[in-house]
Amino acid sequence: MRIRKILPALSGVIVTFLLVTLMYQLIDSGDIEVDEVPPVQIPDTVHKDREVTENVQSSEIEKLEDPVEPPVTPDMENDIEVPSTKVVIAGPRPNPEIEIDTPVQREYIPVYVPQPQYPRQAQTRGKEGYAVVAVTITTVGDVRDPVMVEEFPEGWGFGSAALKAAAKLKYSPKIVDGAPQEVSGVLYKFTFQMAK
Repeated sequence: MRIRKILPALSGVIVTFLLVTLMYQLIDSGDIEVDEVPPVQIPDTVHKDREVTENVQSSEIEKLEDPVEPPVTPDMENDIEVPSTKVVIAGPRPNPEIEIDTPVQREYIPVYVPQPQYPRQAQTRGKEGYAVVAVTITTVGDVRDPVMVEEFPEGWGFGSAALKAAAKLKYSPKIVDGAPQEVSGVLYKFTFQMAK
């Protein structure tokens, strides 16, 4: 038992002694003449002042002549037919449960719009559509509480895809008197179109 402890300790001392001796021999065998050679001095870098010239080409654009307008005769003034039917362009139908502040809609343009996932069923059948989502913009520009306002055509998954994408919208927050304000009822329309 005692030999087991002494033998490794003795072998460690011998190996350490041999390593120290070897290192001393390597250091002592160095070339003394190389150490006595004076070091080579590297000259300082000198920058010469150069004259800076601009390489600008001026291009002149020729002014086009004014187009000649055809003369208007009294016969031509009433030549346009106006259709008797009216065309009504309707916007999305707002959800009565959501309070929407109309002036806010014109002020908010997102700074980041994620690409919504095209619903697989609609994609395989070649269906196109849109979904309108109302969101609340937080004081840091994030979006919370997205609510679907309108989906067309219904039942193809455009609304749920738009809700997932709307949660990742980023806006510049509204600043009032130097403090960011939270704004609710901001609408965003996601359009789903097949690649042509």
